[in-house]
Amino acid sequence: MLSELNKRMTTPNSLFSLLEQVNHLKLLPRTGWLLAGVNPVESVAEHSFAVALLALQLAETINQDWVNQGLTDPLLLERVISTALVHDLAESILTDLPKRSADLLGRTVKHNAEAKALTHLLSGLPNAEQYQQLWADYAAGSSPEARVVRDADKLEMVHQALCYARRGQSNLDEFWSNHTWYYPASADLFAYLVAVRNS
Repeated sequence: MLSELNKRMTTPNSLFSLLEQVNHLKLLPRTGWLLAGVNPVESVAEHSFAVALLALQLAETINQDWVNQGLTDPLLLERVISTALVHDLAESILTDLPKRSADLLGRTVKHNAEAKALTHLLSGLPNAEQYQQLWADYAAGSSPEARVVRDADKLEMVHQALCYARRGQSNLDEFWSNHTWYYPASADLFAYLVAVRNS
């Protein structure tokens, strides 16, 4: 009975392996900022934390008036948070590929590499398939919760561009352009960020 229970339980080694790999995100700089000449730059872990917090509060805001935000049901907050927490996890293996690298590799190659990295990272952990599916939904923008995290990911980046500009960094226009938003609440926050930038 005990040996059967041990087979079903997550081992300390699996949790340790995840922690070891995730620790790389604390040291991994966000490459797009480096290429824009920003120094020092935020880590992927810092970005991911801010995305998770923003996604939660953006979802809460959307849920206050979910019908007028274009939804048929309120967003599931646990799904939003779980998606936000795994959305950049593969970068602990692949690193933070800048847009120019991702464009050269192609979306399919990048996606397949990220999926493989995530499979490796989640191996031996409970509900691994569920978290892989949340990541796949995020990558495709195929659920309402994934779409709010995608909006939060871009909005956090725009806010970070604003923070870097406040400390005197120039050459950040690319981070403000070509955005589309899934939710009116996201568009409203972006408009507010633009107004603050222009004030």
